[in-house]
Amino acid sequence: MTRDLYFVYNILMKTLVLGLGNELYGDDGTGIHVIKELRSKIETEKKLSAYFHDVDLLECSLTGFALLDVIIGYDRLIIVDTIKRSDPKTGRITILEEKDLRYIPGPSPHYVSIPQTIEIGRQIHLKVPAEIKIVAIEAKNIYSLGEGLTKEMEKTLPAIINKTIELVKQNNNND
Repeated sequence: MTRDLYFVYNILMKTLVLGLGNELYGDDGTGIHVIKELRSKIETEKKLSAYFHDVDLLECSLTGFALLDVIIGYDRLIIVDTIKRSDPKTGRITILEEKDLRYIPGPSPHYVSIPQTIEIGRQIHLKVPAEIKIVAIEAKNIYSLGEGLTKEMEKTLPAIINKTIELVKQNNNND
């Protein structure tokens, strides 16, 4: 691929970094905090802004089908969200790909998981991201009502932000 074609191809590839969660449920709001902090970091570090020129940052508390409206039109999707494990270590980061996500039945028949939402989008021929990565952050406190992150999670925010930046840079280098 020539340099000019490479540049055009790179510009046309749209990426969304989507911070999911609910700030009213403690550490469940981590994805939202990451996006806010990332915006601030990009504004203050000019070198970093070059990697994010074609990247949209969005914090979101939607779930299920409502996410389709958010992700349509993007080629790449990086989701930053908390996960619950049987013995979680708050702030532990795992990078997942779409194939790693389970089709988990929700608490009601009206709930649709992220993998189901994406698959439905594909089946009805919507332009949903072909490349999906998830910055999955373990958390203990995601069901307790209360604003603000735990001290444990606050300590790990810089590492989560750096991991997210690393994924965006990888996307730019792979084009």
